[in-house]
Amino acid sequence: MTLDRYVRQMRYPPLGEEGQRRLSESSALIVGCGALGSVLAETLARAGVGKLRIVDRDFLELNNLQRQVLYDEADVAAGLPKAIAAAEKLRRINSEIEIEPLVADVEPGNIQSLCDGVDVICDGTDNFETRFLLNDAALKWNIPWVYGGCIGAEGQTLTILPGETPCLRCLMQEAPPPGTTPTCDTAGILGPIVNIIASLQACEAAQDPQRQSRRREPHADGRRTVG
Repeated sequence: MTLDRYVRQMRYPPLGEEGQRRLSESSALIVGCGALGSVLAETLARAGVGKLRIVDRDFLELNNLQRQVLYDEADVAAGLPKAIAAAEKLRRINSEIEIEPLVADVEPGNIQSLCDGVDVICDGTDNFETRFLLNDAALKWNIPWVYGGCIGAEGQTLTILPGETPCLRCLMQEAPPPGTTPTCDTAGILGPIVNIIASLQACEAAQDPQRQSRRREPHADGRRTVG
């Protein structure tokens, strides 16, 4: 790892060189790589998080470009899946970190394998069904996760530390019925609010591997596994 590229953030005393090295040894799962997810992925890649596992099932469309900052017209013309297009861009941004793109749904059948070895889960999704799945997985395997959501010109984020903070089900026991809440398709979405919320999420996510390293011991091979 070349520390020179991170010198400005290492000058922030709560991070320092030790914190930067810890970031380089950490792994983040980013679920959804659309509006929130693309900002999360780029910010964490630039910050030097050692491994990013990016999961998204969707392919790029022209109307994504208004708010999904990692992509451009060439990606849309190529008909690329978001996860693949994101990985290509991120590898050009930071060649020293590992990018693992997965074109897949996130569902009960694969959530354990997706969470295996990660230090933090980042929410870039657009539906509560997946968020509750992430919440339950995070609690089961003691992995911090950072919720985020935007609609119109408003947004919110919540950092959930299993065993330390309330979780999503503490605030909302079950997902609202389909069609009862506004969506980006019905209420619209402004790009700047996405950048604000995702940047706050990334700031929280970058702290979580450091918190986590003090609470969970790695296996002998250095990996953290769930099971």
